[in-house]
Amino acid sequence: NELVGERNKRDVWTISTQAYAGDHSATFPEALVQPCILAGCPLGGLVLDPFLGTGTVGAVSERLGRRWVGTDLSYQPLAQERTAQRGIRW
Repeated sequence: NELVGERNKRDVWTISTQAYAGDHSATFPEALVQPCILAGCPLGGLVLDPFLGTGTVGAVSERLGRRWVGTDLSYQPLAQERTAQRGIRW
């Protein structure tokens, strides 16, 4: 288990915002996404993000050894750009 030795999350999470230089005003901080992926998807598993936005979930999933699928009608170029910077295949 990747969370061995860590305490369970409580009702309120304190997570700092994370800057994003692209043209999107509501990106998730990676620190918000990471514990959700670790808790809900096994290594090598598949993460679905139905609102891909800038690709934060995809980028974090890939970094954590998970596969991912994302859909979004509006921000596809932003997600392509962000995930390509990390060498993630689109």
